Amino acid sequence: MPEWLPPIGLRAKLASSIAIVATVAIGATFVAVYSGTGSRLRAQIDRSLNSQFQEWQHSTSRTVLSTPGALTRFANRFVTTQRYHAESLVVVVQVLGGQTVSSDPELLAGDEERGAGGALLAAPAGFSDRNVPGAGPMRVLTESILASGRLVGTVRFADPLRPVDAAQTSVLQIFVLAGVLTIIAAALAGLGLAVLIAAPLRRFAAVADAAAAGDLTVRSGPIRGRDEVAVLSGRFDQMLAKLERAFARQRQFVSDASHELRTPLAVARAQVELLGRERDPERRRESITGLLHRLDELDRLVGDMLTLASADGGRLIEPVEIDLEGFFEDVRRELPLFGERDYRVKGVEGTLLADPVRLTQVVRNLVRNAVTHTKPGDAVELSAVASGDRLQIAVSDSGPGIPAAQLEEIFERFHRVERSRGRDRGGTGLGLPIARAIVEAHGGWIRAESSAGRGATLRLELPGYAPPRPSSTVGLESSGDRRAR
Repeated sequence: MPEWLPPIGLRAKLASSIAIVATVAIGATFVAVYSGTGSRLRAQIDRSLNSQFQEWQHSTSRTVLSTPGALTRFANRFVTTQRYHAESLVVVVQVLGGQTVSSDPELLAGDEERGAGGALLAAPAGFSDRNVPGAGPMRVLTESILASGRLVGTVRFADPLRPVDAAQTSVLQIFVLAGVLTIIAAALAGLGLAVLIAAPLRRFAAVADAAAAGDLTVRSGPIRGRDEVAVLSGRFDQMLAKLERAFARQRQFVSDASHELRTPLAVARAQVELLGRERDPERRRESITGLLHRLDELDRLVGDMLTLASADGGRLIEPVEIDLEGFFEDVRRELPLFGERDYRVKGVEGTLLADPVRLTQVVRNLVRNAVTHTKPGDAVELSAVASGDRLQIAVSDSGPGIPAAQLEEIFERFHRVERSRGRDRGGTGLGLPIARAIVEAHGGWIRAESSAGRGATLRLELPGYAPPRPSSTVGLESSGDRRAR
């Protein structure tokens, strides 16, 4: 559309579209009725002309027409027994070697004055349309007259086509009048329908403007019915609700991250200031060690935040086929690095379609969480159970357990169970949220199970498990208790 033209609104588009469709439908109907009326009336005229010729044939079957005089006398008798006028049926008999007999001599004479033979007398054999001066368009049936197999003349029956033109003109007038009224009514109905359709869309636009301005609490509201507009309204509100929750989580995340970063930064700053004034070499080494510890905390916190950012962006995992026997063996060898606990591993054979780095990260976070809530010598068990094409992995500990009210909250970012119980054992508070993000990115789930004072179990389930091939006979040593101390 040229830039100088004003934009066309949705209501105008809908109304004009409906009017155009109505115009096309009326036009097509008019063409069908107009042509059908003409064809039907022409067919009636043809039947009438053919009936007149059959009457002529019936009459001539009892008469000898071997001479021009006999044919002329019969034609005159046949014409005089009928009543004709120029606006109805006309019969013309051309006698070979004789005169022409007509039910309307004046019409024929006037016709002959306008050309040799005239328009009517020049009509070819069979049915044809001729424009006869003084009578207008006519439908003509031309047949030969035979006597003993010899051509003695030609007979023509003609009927005016004015009734056909009159009927078609009447159809045209009716359609023009009815069509104009119908198109106007269709345009008005289309405008009203467009207003009804555009009303919720204008509401969507207002809500979108408010959301773009920062107000994510607005909603378009429910719309009655189950049509596309109602579905769009529901999806639109769902999208706004998700955006509102996402922005709320983002604000909370930024607030929590700022709080979490402030403490180690403040401590690191204080240690740097003390380090500048410290003269004792031993204390300087202690200060440097503490500063490095704080920097490690910051590095881990930033890494965890980047992991969660990757999860929010949908770029967290790259699944491949993992050999579970080797995976659990690697985990078993790594467990003593988390602390002195009574570790027990119960693995499974087979393969799993998952990201090996991220899955290892999940297991480490779960084990680290169990170690945090237990004492040296306490039991920490890592087990796996396969069912169909899914694999369950669980990490259980013999610690104090998790309060029932916090079984879901522990997967929230920066949430720490131990703070609510009056002690802080460090950590970023992002280990379990990262584990949940990784598990859900694989299409699985994770949950916590616990009774106060009876330990806790963090259980997850992942799809993509495949049992070992029949030829495989190698298994994990001791599918029961395998210890790593």
